[in-house]
Amino acid sequence: MAYCPKNKLLFYKKVVDLVNKHFIPDITTYAGIWRRYIKPAYPMSYRTFMKIMAMPVDRMLKELEEEENTNVEPK
Repeated sequence: MAYCPKNKLLFYKKVVDLVNKHFIPDITTYAGIWRRYIKPAYPMSYRTFMKIMAMPVDRMLKELEEEENTNVEPK
């Protein structure tokens, strides 16, 4: 079975979008958002959450989609 990172990246994008929706600079913290919004919806450790937040998810998805588009064989 082949591994496809696209689904994992799409999941990470949901987490990042949820954080961006609730994050207010100088008022909220990642720990508070993780505790209140992320952990109940997507059970994960704080360490995993911080790894996701450190990833350039949008850039990785864009690169993956470009790679998929170049690998498509014309019929």
